[in-house]
Amino acid sequence: MIDLEENKRKLQDMENRFLSIEKSIGRLEVLEEKLKELEAKTLVDGFWNDTKNSNTVLQEIKDVKSKYTSLKSAKQTLSNLIEMNDFLILENDEELENELSKNTESLEKELEKLEIKMFLSGKYDKNNAIITLHPGARRNRITGLGTNAI
Repeated sequence: MIDLEENKRKLQDMENRFLSIEKSIGRLEVLEEKLKELEAKTLVDGFWNDTKNSNTVLQEIKDVKSKYTSLKSAKQTLSNLIEMNDFLILENDEELENELSKNTESLEKELEKLEIKMFLSGKYDKNNAIITLHPGARRNRITGLGTNAI
């Protein structure tokens, strides 16, 4: 049996986290509008003749759609869990409480994934990076400090 009041506070905290994520990644309405605009571009005559542009637009559609579906799903799940929690405060049902607890944990993991996506949603974050490691490099050469300073 879970503490429903504690779970309610947890869900309210997750709602605040969601609003922060949505503010950073993009509001659902804005993402939906952007998706419609991008899909409208694919219907223009000659769009498919320019493969470079069409690939760019298709990739952008994929990215926006991914963000939109993730946010929409999380928002709907959060809303359902808040309603379920409020219902369980009034009506005790042990089976529903177990389901609520399991789904709350699942949503928390989903929000963590969205927060990571939020941090990696910058202009250049979708690009690849090349990192070169040089084996055998001494620490004092890298930092410019003596070995005692490290």
